[in-house]
Amino acid sequence: MPINLPLIFRLSFQQFFQSKQSQLRLTTRRRMAMLLWYLVIPVHQVLTLICFYLDEVLFPGYRNQEIKAPVFIVGNFRSGSTLLQRLLAKDEQFTSMNVAEIYIAPTITQRKFWGVIDFVDRTLFGGRGRRYLLTRDQRWLDSIQMHKVGLFTPDEDEGLLITIWATMFLQFVFPVEDLPAYDRFDEELPERERHRIMGFYRAIIRRHLYHTGGDKIYLAKSPAHTGRIESLREYFPDARIIYLARDPLQLVPSALNFFKYIWQYMGVPDAAERMRDAMLRQIKYWYLYPMQRFRHMPHENYFILYYNDLVADIPAAVDALYQWMRLPISQAFRTAVEETVIEHLEFESDNHYSYEGLNLDEEMVAREFAEVNEAFHFQRHAELIPVAH
Repeated sequence: MPINLPLIFRLSFQQFFQSKQSQLRLTTRRRMAMLLWYLVIPVHQVLTLICFYLDEVLFPGYRNQEIKAPVFIVGNFRSGSTLLQRLLAKDEQFTSMNVAEIYIAPTITQRKFWGVIDFVDRTLFGGRGRRYLLTRDQRWLDSIQMHKVGLFTPDEDEGLLITIWATMFLQFVFPVEDLPAYDRFDEELPERERHRIMGFYRAIIRRHLYHTGGDKIYLAKSPAHTGRIESLREYFPDARIIYLARDPLQLVPSALNFFKYIWQYMGVPDAAERMRDAMLRQIKYWYLYPMQRFRHMPHENYFILYYNDLVADIPAAVDALYQWMRLPISQAFRTAVEETVIEHLEFESDNHYSYEGLNLDEEMVAREFAEVNEAFHFQRHAELIPVAH
């Protein structure tokens, strides 16, 4: 398993020995966050490393597992990718990784172990352990703001790369500007690094499909994949990419508030101001880079879905996607779509974000993202929900 040891040592040294001179000062909140990070992550890395190689011995057949026409949902943070992934994941034709599979059991050996624990719980204790876990799960995870999660809920598989310290999620844990350019994966990472990461990622997907029976379509969503369009095509030649596009006037305040929340949680509240311009550059890049790549791709390999079209008429958006993917829609999934429409209407009121406190306004964003607006013609897809001022 190709762990990025030099990056671990550099960031750890900066955090613990240079924190007074750096932007990672060890406040009380930061100490708590780092205690959790350096207790949980290393233990999990060691266990996953062992299980990674046990898979080679115990389940060598996974290496022959085909990955047929996987679907990758990409686009900026706060563009509706979670809604779309969790909706499509209700279709039995697809399989996605949930939070537990991503962060606790990415290997087959780990999943088999937890399967034994679950069997013992059901056999000897009537499933009380699972019921307790589900109850605690709602308290621990479902209360997270802006992005509802759960151990058994599909989520973005970028978390797999935390295991090898090769993810853009590191910018939320260590908000410094000298991190590797994971957000510009295709264009700025060295070729050897790209292959190291993508090889690991593909191997985990093979394990997941092998463990789940091997006959389903792998479905992933990850904003970080937006900078990996070419790498995805290289490692998954028949991949289908769904790009979610949301008007920057709405997306920018939502995304920046999302980042601000994470940095406050990680004990670096000043990062929201320090990293604002870097985040704006990242957001803009994730609009323009995919459009550049799509010009050279056959249409059957990509689909641009506007956020407003998705939220305004979810069933129509699903029909368009399935027609593009040439997949049938079962009656059971039709029912799931109808239920999702009701859930979305109930959740929609929680999706308002303000420019207040961001040192930005609509005029500045419109000017900065003029090229983006020209490329996407967002004025044709007018937003349904006004931004608060």
